[in-house]
Amino acid sequence: MVITKECEKCELARNPIPFAFSHLHFTPPVVEWRFDPTPNPRHQIPPMHRKALSIFFSIAVWLLVPPTSRADDLILAANGKTNYQIILPNQSLSPAITESLQQSARLIQAAFQSNGFKIEVIPESQDAKNQPGIYLGNTGFAQKNGIDVKQFKGWAYVHKTVGKNVIIVGHDHPSPGKTANARRPDWDRLGTTKGITDFLREYVGTRFLYPDLGTYQAVNKAADTDFLLSPAIEFLPLKKISVPRDLNIQHTPTIEFNVAHPITGGFYDIANNRFPKVDSIGPGHTYGRAIPIDPYHKTHPEYFSLINGKRLVEGAGQYCISNPEVQQLLYQDLLKWSDRGYETVDLGQPDGFRACQCKNCFQLFDTGDDWSEKLWILHRNLAQRLLKDRPSKRILMMSYILTALPPKTFKSFPKNTRIMLTGTNESDIAPWREIDVPGGFDGYVYNWTPNLTSRYTPMRTPLFVEKQVQRLVQNNIHSLYRDGAGALYGLEGPVYYIMGRMFDDAENLHAADLMEEFNRAAFGQVAPQMKQFYDRLYHSIELYAQYLGTRDPAWTYKPIAGRGRKHLSDPFRMLGFLYPPKLLTTLESQLSLAEKRAKNNKVKVRLALVRRDLNYVKSLAKVIHLHTAYEIEPDLASRDRLLDAIDVRNAEIASFYGKRARSIPVDGWKFTLFPPGGHSAKHLRLGYNRYQGPFENTAFNWDTKAMRDAPLPGAKQLKVKKTQTPISLDSQEWNTVKTTELSPLKNRGKLRHKTRIKALHDLQHLYLHITTDLPAVENPAAKTKSSVSLYLKPTSSSNVTYRFSVTPDPDSQTEAASGFISDAMDPRHEQYDPDWKADWTYKTQVNAKKKQWHMLLTIPFASLGLKEPVTGTLWRGNISCIQSIGGGRLEHSIWSTTTSTRRLDDRNAFGEIVFETADKQKP
Repeated sequence: MVITKECEKCELARNPIPFAFSHLHFTPPVVEWRFDPTPNPRHQIPPMHRKALSIFFSIAVWLLVPPTSRADDLILAANGKTNYQIILPNQSLSPAITESLQQSARLIQAAFQSNGFKIEVIPESQDAKNQPGIYLGNTGFAQKNGIDVKQFKGWAYVHKTVGKNVIIVGHDHPSPGKTANARRPDWDRLGTTKGITDFLREYVGTRFLYPDLGTYQAVNKAADTDFLLSPAIEFLPLKKISVPRDLNIQHTPTIEFNVAHPITGGFYDIANNRFPKVDSIGPGHTYGRAIPIDPYHKTHPEYFSLINGKRLVEGAGQYCISNPEVQQLLYQDLLKWSDRGYETVDLGQPDGFRACQCKNCFQLFDTGDDWSEKLWILHRNLAQRLLKDRPSKRILMMSYILTALPPKTFKSFPKNTRIMLTGTNESDIAPWREIDVPGGFDGYVYNWTPNLTSRYTPMRTPLFVEKQVQRLVQNNIHSLYRDGAGALYGLEGPVYYIMGRMFDDAENLHAADLMEEFNRAAFGQVAPQMKQFYDRLYHSIELYAQYLGTRDPAWTYKPIAGRGRKHLSDPFRMLGFLYPPKLLTTLESQLSLAEKRAKNNKVKVRLALVRRDLNYVKSLAKVIHLHTAYEIEPDLASRDRLLDAIDVRNAEIASFYGKRARSIPVDGWKFTLFPPGGHSAKHLRLGYNRYQGPFENTAFNWDTKAMRDAPLPGAKQLKVKKTQTPISLDSQEWNTVKTTELSPLKNRGKLRHKTRIKALHDLQHLYLHITTDLPAVENPAAKTKSSVSLYLKPTSSSNVTYRFSVTPDPDSQTEAASGFISDAMDPRHEQYDPDWKADWTYKTQVNAKKKQWHMLLTIPFASLGLKEPVTGTLWRGNISCIQSIGGGRLEHSIWSTTTSTRRLDDRNAFGEIVFETADKQKP
């Protein structure tokens, strides 16, 4: 039932029903019940329909009421009393597991206490035989009744009644593997705790709504958590607690682990199937782990890819996989992690894979240039070796970019193999249905990897995660890695809850019911307002969630030119579309009304979390919309409104942090949920360019003080005159060309060293003549030398950009291009790829007496795939210079810049390069 604004005074609105439809596996009818004090004849209901509607409402309301106990149910508590005791094993496999069971028992105590029932916790050795018990963990009583926890798989558990006693038990054991990495800690498996959280939800009205513990903390760290006061958990009111007298359920979750970074493992995570990894390592790009750059770049450069005649001994590591020693090191890495105790070890090629160009790699496995097949064959061979040497272990192979599609030369993998699918849409899964993968699949979901939206704005909806979980379960996907943790518990909290709960029963649970379950439990009396709030929010972002997000159907496309690109590349355009002013006004209205009417303290604390998230989105969207107004009418008034909004946003973000830049939790919360842990104010200001998040050079990071003092910007234009004579560095033709000077980056101060540019072109070439003042002394040991870079974007309809860079050294020319890598998953996508090559020339002269550096860059149009530009042809581009000025300091200058430009390669600052003929009267 949908209770709208007009009926908030009715009994149902004053007393929201604390019950989950999913308990019945029933999808309730959705009814719009509106109260209008002014009768309208057109709205009169005929008597026959009125009677039918009355019956319908009676049934609907009956379905909303919690079911009463059956006559033969086992009553655990009623009439303010319980005769039960919670009984723990006398010993566990480790002190941490003992403490985890104690905290789990304390959680049951709190659930009983919330309804007025006091229940004690005792060890099994003190069991009062005249009282029934709730036996937790691997007790002697559970063993006596035939339960062998070692036979349980993963996070399986049993709920069983024996007489008047209740057994809740899973397999509780420490991680078999050991790691010293605090950011990748070992986690115990707490099957009993999973059984307890499900028991509390099904029979004791407990809802696990938000994280109850911080990152890297397991339930054994919950001793200082007051469960009754914690806003993370809600205990719904019950007059009695009962279970079926014949209860005997063994449940094995469909998921083995479901993690993101940073990993969490509190009651919220275990209850909602977000299990930490216990006996698996990875998944990841393992070549660099097996063969780290340091020390091998010095001792064995032959281990690394041969690229353009040089070994690539820098960056994250790319490898010569035909080298037998490289193959052996990869295998030794698998053995090492297997022998540390992990049941599943991972194997995956490097990110941004760059193929080795040596002859042996080309001939490897007789696959020529088919690097996908080379990698699959190599990885299968390593799996076969591991199966022989460690038959009880499993290997998890990454299917990613080059290996996104299955192998072509074989159709089955060894029985120890599982595949990590880094695409989990139907189009990603379908090709694997013809391949025998005995170990099944894991999934790498990109739900919260933003596509031009920042990671601090909502990305997914209940409808999206419902379909996704159903697809994952139907396709034998056992474990999940969530790329991007999802950190908006105020705005996306229902989505995280629904996704987790869907894994309990993907066939019968539904997002609509789970949304109701969450909303009623979290917001009680003001659930109607919050339902409207979330409905409007998720409707607005549904298009993004289903189609425009990372790896969604409309994420990228192939234009007529054939080279893949994104539908959208401007983050302001994306965010402005998702968060229009009318939506923000509606969200503010609904949340303000909920805040005004909320009486319960837990509800107020939860609303405060929603408020912080919403305020962040509102201030972000306001800057975007005012920026659009400024672009349309770039006058002082529109600029000042924009700068004011940026300052207000920055001040709000600063208020999230206290001393030593530590984040401050929302009042009432034990720890900070937003901002996410480890995220500074600069992160929230979007001060960095992250994967698919090009925000660094946007208005969010303008120097508002400098901009208030600066004149309004104008477009820069460089005229390129046509010549009929051969051009060299000393050609007299340069004397007829207008000189243009570079300006200081960020428009601050005066340049110590001036740089001047001139441009000409003929039928085949673009010529750029550059003269710059050199520093008095260039430090030979300096990491950064004086350099000049030319950026060219010849075609406005294409996202291809070229970069040509030089230093005073005549052999220093380098080139790179952005836009040729069409796979948006590749980390080089939209970055400058140094593997691109062009046939261009560079001449240089250094005048030591005048301390000047003269250069001539000659760029053939053919090297860019272009013909001679006709008169009036307009390219976009820029020229930049870096000079060393001593003391490790650098001076940056640029030709085309605005008051907001912060980087030399900022494409938003590109000026116009206009081609002319020698005689302007003759085209």
